[in-house]
Amino acid sequence: MKPFLIIFGQSVSSYRLFAVLAVMFGVITLSLLLYRNKIGIYKVIALIIPLLVFFFTGARLFNLFLNPKAYETVSVFKLEFVGLSIFGGFIGAVFAVILWCIIFHIPVWRILDLCIIPAAGSFAIARVGCFLNGCCSGKFSDSIFAIVYPKFQDVQGLQAYPVLPTQLFEMFFALIVLIPAIIVLVKKNRLPEGSAFLIYASLFCAMRLIILPLRRLPYEPWIKLYFYPAFYIILIITLLAIFSIRYYMKVKGKAENNEVKS
Repeated sequence: MKPFLIIFGQSVSSYRLFAVLAVMFGVITLSLLLYRNKIGIYKVIALIIPLLVFFFTGARLFNLFLNPKAYETVSVFKLEFVGLSIFGGFIGAVFAVILWCIIFHIPVWRILDLCIIPAAGSFAIARVGCFLNGCCSGKFSDSIFAIVYPKFQDVQGLQAYPVLPTQLFEMFFALIVLIPAIIVLVKKNRLPEGSAFLIYASLFCAMRLIILPLRRLPYEPWIKLYFYPAFYIILIITLLAIFSIRYYMKVKGKAENNEVKS
């Protein structure tokens, strides 16, 4: 595709450009949503900064666990948009949100619900950069969906072979599964707070689990065959279990209130 774009006469890395755009979208969108929910500007700043730090730290550490060989020649402390695993970033970001909510006495589930649109949009934008750069692509395939990357130095081994554009698959489905979560968010009076987040996170994990066999990953076989599938399945079960428990408690609470009133 286009690993480099010409902008104002300057050659710019597509991957880095869209990574920056993804961060900007997430920060701006989340800030606006928080401000709309009457969260003061200083509290917003107090969340955004540690959220970014925890996201990139989590993404790097998770990638270090998955692919330690990649850091034999590159420092783990290198400040670059490379060597990042998205789920490590999401876990770090959730931890930052929880910590912030505890400090400022703000309901955690309400804030997590607000995070789904910034997270989904940022992920989709970043995947465009991956597609243009040629990284994070799928397996070699003769499918009608497969594409051939032109020859360029940054993508080794893809010069003349059709591969599945799993970056676009993930981008598309990450936005599609956002629809039911937004519907839940709109009907938040019927469901407990956090339902939109739990449903989106569950569907996102399911999407990644389904696309996993199509991806070319530079990890050890046990990571691809055992760790990742088990990781996604455990997350899905846990998230749905939390949703079910919270929904049951809400229904039970309503029933008890109706009994008291009657």
